[in-house]
Amino acid sequence: MVCLTFTPEEAARLLPPRPSNMNKGDRGRLLVAGGSENYPGAPILAALGALRSGGGVVSLLSTPEACRACASRVPEVVQLPEGPWIEDWIETRMDVLSGELPRTNALVVGPGLGRSEGAVAFASALWKRWDRPLLVDGDALYALAVAGDSLAPRPDAVLTPHEGEAARLLSSTPAEVRRDRTGAAGRLAKRWGCVLLKGEGTLVASAASMVRLDQGGPELSVPGSGDVLSGCIGAFLAQGLSPSDAALLGGTLHGLAGRRLRERMGVDGILASEIANELPFVVRALREMAEARR
Repeated sequence: MVCLTFTPEEAARLLPPRPSNMNKGDRGRLLVAGGSENYPGAPILAALGALRSGGGVVSLLSTPEACRACASRVPEVVQLPEGPWIEDWIETRMDVLSGELPRTNALVVGPGLGRSEGAVAFASALWKRWDRPLLVDGDALYALAVAGDSLAPRPDAVLTPHEGEAARLLSSTPAEVRRDRTGAAGRLAKRWGCVLLKGEGTLVASAASMVRLDQGGPELSVPGSGDVLSGCIGAFLAQGLSPSDAALLGGTLHGLAGRRLRERMGVDGILASEIANELPFVVRALREMAEARR
């Protein structure tokens, strides 16, 4: 499969329109599900990434502690606090969740979720039963690897693994993935759906195409950066972009945000929240680029 390079100009054409009479619902409604005792900040960063990318209503399904932290840090996020991720919750609440969020357009699952038995069951149940587009990241990728052949591919899904997570999904090693990134991305896409393989020369693979993103650099290799990316892509899934287009646009914005920070700060000391906060400026620049070319 030929691997093409995706440009900022192409990304600009994917940005959703912003008519003067739009409301917050027109920007999409995204649910972020994740967080655990050890990683309460991960889903907050994903929610921040979604909002800073231009997303509309963002809801957080997480532990009470993570929701309280989010309320003080990002009060714009709707809180849906729950207790520990346990299998009883899946049986009693999964169907209710769809009923409570009938207008939610897309889901991000996995940031900071943890790898407990309940967390694995929760992520697997969402893969099987959530009936709208979803993005799978972090510990939810671990859950997919554990579930293996019991889960069917989903054409409306985006997976965002780094090389280690990709290796686990492929029963391989990170070194083998690194030696043949295009081959690994292609196999993942064939097995699961659209895949964004993070790392040097980020790849977005689907059944029909393989595209390389060259905007980011080592400044993005910081804790929480991938969570911001997940929220960014999720925001565009919620606005109706296809999985491939959402991954291409979100990955480009994330990389350009990192580039802008690198030009001002260098490659060290950048925080994931700063990457998120840079996203509006990148979006504005791309919109101006698209307008200038009309």
